[in-house]
Amino acid sequence: METTKWLRAQAQNGDADAQFRLGYRLRFSRRPELRDHGGAVRMWAAASSHGHPRAQFYLGISYDLGVGVARNLGKAVHYYRLAAKNGHDVAKYNLARCYLNGEGVRPNARVGVALLRQAAELSNVDAQRDLGFHLHEGVGVRRNYAEAAHWYSQAAAAGDPKAQWNLGLCYLSGEGIEASRRRAVVWIRRAAAKGHRASKHWLRANVRSAL
Repeated sequence: METTKWLRAQAQNGDADAQFRLGYRLRFSRRPELRDHGGAVRMWAAASSHGHPRAQFYLGISYDLGVGVARNLGKAVHYYRLAAKNGHDVAKYNLARCYLNGEGVRPNARVGVALLRQAAELSNVDAQRDLGFHLHEGVGVRRNYAEAAHWYSQAAAAGDPKAQWNLGLCYLSGEGIEASRRRAVVWIRRAAAKGHRASKHWLRANVRSAL
């Protein structure tokens, strides 16, 4: 078992992974009295300087939320970008949202969607769902119903209720996929079972014994 003392010793010797894990322990300890958010940020900054992707991501989160450090969306974008370049899928997704919403960076829907695609291809479910939406609506990318349905299907199969609802709507309309009311109801039921409100309302209005 790795003790905090052992991790500190390894971290002081420049072990980037130990620096990351010590930071994680300081940030998320189950014992509140042992948490040290500022110390976590310092450890992640040290690991980040060695190119540690997860440390870069959590450092971005820290600046994004202002936990252990003053909130700074520009620095959050900086560290998300570093982690994204190192292949961190959630950093790619968060960076995409920054570009799409203009948080810490000038808004750029095209760049945002490109980052969503990168994260989606790494099996990030949130990115798959959001990429489907952007493709369906033609925001930041040329509208493509078939590809939108594909990404909705990926996220829906992974259990995302919003994607399940959207996929159900695609089956109802036949946009990008062969129309099938039966399949639409299957996916909308799955979304409703997870508490998705629009799905519940649609089932009550359109299907007997909906729930």
